Amino acid sequence: MLFSFYPVRLAALSVSILLLVACAQQEAEQPVTMDLRLMQTTDVHAYVLGYDYFQQTETADYGLAHTAVLIGQARAESPNNLLVDNGDLIQGSAMGDWAASKGNEYLEQQVHPVMRALNYLQYDVANLGNHEFNFGLDFMLKTIAGADFPYISANVFYVENEAKSGKQTQGWDNPLVEPYVIQQHRFIASDGQEHELKVGFIGFLPPQIMQWDHQHLQGRVMVRDIVDSARHYIPLMQAEGADVVVAVPHSGLQTFDDYPLFAEQASLQLSQVEGIDAILFGHQHRLFPGDDAYQNLPGVNNSGGYIHGVPAVQPGYWGNHLGLIDLKLEQQGQGWQVVSSQVELRQISEAYDAELVNLLQKEQEATLQQLNTPMAEIDQDISNFFARVRPDRSIHLINQAQLWFAQKLQEQGELDAELPLLSAAAPFRNGFQGPADYTHIPAGSVTRGDLADLYVYPNTIQVVRLNGKQVRDWLEMSATAFAQVEAHADTAQSMLNPDFASYNFDMLSGVEYRIDISQPPRFDAQGRLLNERFQRITELTYNGREVSDSDQFLVVTNNYRAGGGGNFPHLDGSTLAHAADAEVRQVIADYMLQLSAENQHSVVLDTPDNWQVQLPQEARVFFRSAGTAAAEDAAAKEAKIDFVEFNEAGFGIFRLKQ
Repeated sequence: MLFSFYPVRLAALSVSILLLVACAQQEAEQPVTMDLRLMQTTDVHAYVLGYDYFQQTETADYGLAHTAVLIGQARAESPNNLLVDNGDLIQGSAMGDWAASKGNEYLEQQVHPVMRALNYLQYDVANLGNHEFNFGLDFMLKTIAGADFPYISANVFYVENEAKSGKQTQGWDNPLVEPYVIQQHRFIASDGQEHELKVGFIGFLPPQIMQWDHQHLQGRVMVRDIVDSARHYIPLMQAEGADVVVAVPHSGLQTFDDYPLFAEQASLQLSQVEGIDAILFGHQHRLFPGDDAYQNLPGVNNSGGYIHGVPAVQPGYWGNHLGLIDLKLEQQGQGWQVVSSQVELRQISEAYDAELVNLLQKEQEATLQQLNTPMAEIDQDISNFFARVRPDRSIHLINQAQLWFAQKLQEQGELDAELPLLSAAAPFRNGFQGPADYTHIPAGSVTRGDLADLYVYPNTIQVVRLNGKQVRDWLEMSATAFAQVEAHADTAQSMLNPDFASYNFDMLSGVEYRIDISQPPRFDAQGRLLNERFQRITELTYNGREVSDSDQFLVVTNNYRAGGGGNFPHLDGSTLAHAADAEVRQVIADYMLQLSAENQHSVVLDTPDNWQVQLPQEARVFFRSAGTAAAEDAAAKEAKIDFVEFNEAGFGIFRLKQ
């Protein structure tokens, strides 16, 4: 018995030793991993502070000072982190306008206030957006020169002469900024040791900058397609040793039957370029993952945050969210490979970074002083509550100012004085940011801040020359703003097309017309002709005479529309008759000041009546507008508009009567 006992114990002991050795070897062979957190802001639009410049009150709905708290928390949770901004940074808020009004000389003396904020928050890299170019190329370059971090964009380049500017499919020389950067960082890995990680960032912007800011960029830069640029540069990044490649497109998601070169929204197609490990995108002011607009797109996981398997995030606008992508990397040979990922959006709260607010206090005070400079007294409210359904005083004011400016150009010989002038303008603030996002300027003193409420973009004046048929097509495209309404409907029908942006609903002054919304639209929201026979615009007249196809007109508009913004037919830059440097907002201000001077500081506003929506008989229609008491009161003064209710989202529902 004793003889047989010892061999068994020895055998068991041997097995135990072997198991311990095996476990030790297995533990020793466990791969080294590293966590990397990518943080993103986008479309901040100079809303550094949590401040509503329209209402002139503090707000916790947006503002980079609120996002800063989330950035600090995210950094504390994950020490291996990098912070990225994805453009449309310096234009949008009153503070951005104030800085632009100081000019290039200001930037030669000190850093742009928005850039000071990003330096304070220690951003690692930033991408150019389209609105960076709104104040001119030199202003943009001087602004980003104040950054303590690199700027990137892989599809915009300097050119030698005007003939080579525009959209190109050749040439990679002379990038405007670095196409990409590869940053070397030493981060802590799972073995407790610091390891070197090479993270590459490549940026992209919408090629449409050549249309939207033609007057600033023509002859100076060219753009290339986003996807083509990625296919060219990403292999170079990999050859230079990038362990991780992060694409930063200022471009949203859109499906195409056949992807067109120079598409504005190209992130969906970009995700299929080999070698991209994460996508930080923007431009559409939406949340990804989660926004309903991204449901059921092919290859898009709208709950998890993946585009064709690539982790991706878009954190809204104005700093209302922080986007996070957490990557887990595994050491393989001398480099690192992404093995898993997680995407997250974090919404801001009332907490804010007081030090950041104090940093820009002088600029904030100067901004408010500029905003509150009185200009004139108006005798009636200016609001755009009902600008989508009937002629509107707010749009009429813009059009009158543009016509006043163009008439001076005719007197100076800059425009053909023999051609009749028309003017086009659209409502900008029309509910995109919520039920209170509408223009409302009460009767009384008007300030420059009120003009920012009326006209929110720094667009410049441009004039196009069109014939009567082209003017009619312009109006037909605007009429796409309406849904088709049936006659004798038993239930109320929504009269507005939810896929058509309000800033594309141009109203033309100088002609009279009707919009028959019982008819199908001639164009879709992308400007594609649906049917040559479809016609909504009727009784189009100028000075009481029917407009013929061969009539010639000069139409005053802005650089966005004249250069192709909104995909309007015949508006692609080829019909341009004059491009002015004057901002539309300044033209409105000058016009108001002249009226004020002529009328002892008082301005009497006209109420236009040059167009009308034509409803089918007995049709019951409703539309959405502001969810405010002011809008409800305004409806009570309208003969053909009734307030119905406030909906669950807080918007007002109104009925248009025959």
